[in-house]
Amino acid sequence: MHIHLKVHTGGKVVHTGQLFFDDAFTDTVYKRQPYAKRSARDVRNDADRIFQQSGGSGLVDIKANGSGYDASITVGVKPA
Repeated sequence: MHIHLKVHTGGKVVHTGQLFFDDAFTDTVYKRQPYAKRSARDVRNDADRIFQQSGGSGLVDIKANGSGYDASITVGVKPA
């Protein structure tokens, strides 16, 4: 599972990418509604070409918080 990300600075898109979640976390999410209604996930991180190209640098640090989750990631942007 991933989230698409666009970084804007100075009115321009300077980065387009994806943020990824650990496979164990994604497996947990797929067991909960509304995702449990879907068929089994078809791509794990080790088979995801974009995840492999990123070297795992887009992996989100996520922790359970009550009935939900908190996540954080630091994104560095080199101004153009």
